[in-house]
Amino acid sequence: MTRRVAFIDYFPTHYRRRLYERLADRMDVDFYFYADERERYWNRKIPLVRDGAFRRIDLRRYRVAGQAVMPGLVPRLHRGRYDAVIKSLNGRVMLPLTYGVSRIRDLPFVLWTGMWYHPQSRFHRVSRPLTEAIYRDAGAIVAYGEHVRRFVLETPGVTPQKVLVAGQAVESERFAAVAREEHSRPEILFVGQFKDSKGIAELLTAWSSVPDPDARLRMVGNGPLEPLIREAAARDPRMDVVGYRSQEDLPLEIARTRCLVLPSVTTAIDREPWGLVVNEAMHAGRPVIATDAVGAAAAGLVQHGRNGLVVPERDAVSLGRALRAILEDGDLAREMGRHAREDVAAFTHDRMASAFEAGVEIAIAARGAARRRGRRRARV
Repeated sequence: MTRRVAFIDYFPTHYRRRLYERLADRMDVDFYFYADERERYWNRKIPLVRDGAFRRIDLRRYRVAGQAVMPGLVPRLHRGRYDAVIKSLNGRVMLPLTYGVSRIRDLPFVLWTGMWYHPQSRFHRVSRPLTEAIYRDAGAIVAYGEHVRRFVLETPGVTPQKVLVAGQAVESERFAAVAREEHSRPEILFVGQFKDSKGIAELLTAWSSVPDPDARLRMVGNGPLEPLIREAAARDPRMDVVGYRSQEDLPLEIARTRCLVLPSVTTAIDREPWGLVVNEAMHAGRPVIATDAVGAAAAGLVQHGRNGLVVPERDAVSLGRALRAILEDGDLAREMGRHAREDVAAFTHDRMASAFEAGVEIAIAARGAARRRGRRRARV
């Protein structure tokens, strides 16, 4: 039986296209994306997904207290149209709206989440009880990785049986196509937004401890800390501030380097849910240096000493030691790179889609069981 599903998310990012297509292959899915261009938190040159092998339902978007909403979705969420609803955790208005409507109309609800840390802003402290109530009441939860599953299960009343792990995947073929065994170039690559949560300050401090005059640090991205990075590069000719690179150019950027570094740190409102650039580097046969605040490391994709190095967050000394270890030993980087390609191969869009499909079935079964209990109580 083909399930009819409403899939509700922020907006159709380029790196989710393959997932949407896999879900559309398995279920009868209507995709609703409720945000607009003003809410995009990455470089505006990156295109949104336009057309593809999935059905996108466009409804009018509005703003409530600065938050994107799609009120036209409300009358469409009912059991006559859908068997289940999948909603990502994001959206200060859309999450409680979608959850509330689904609950009132007795629609099985599946939550998709990458959060493994409760932000400490005033809003998040106030909304935490509601978030935990949704964890408990959702028919199923699809988590980014084991780290998210562990975090969700810390909430009292959440049963392990309903929390599934999807993992995270990228379009691997583009990066696997440029994989090469050559690791002789002593170059470290950073790819990401130039902002505090990416551990930029710690990376610059760690880099200053690298003595090799031939080593290079290549910074790909942009953001508010770009002036700080350019100042550091002006003092150190071994640094290259590349700026934005398109997805088409990124595989070659990764292939030219010895190792990727992602030194993310926890802030009051942020902790790296995953870090998809980790998967991209590993498909290209490159090891990864990551902090323990990177979701891909906490979930077990980056394994210390096997396919990369994991260091404590905000520890510039340990980060510098890891950088030097990779730069000084091309054979070590090569061995780790081989393991990286092997280990990341398990993280596929089919695996992700299977988790969502299983989550829908669990949520439908849970709602059916609840209805039967309700009927029995009514007879009594």
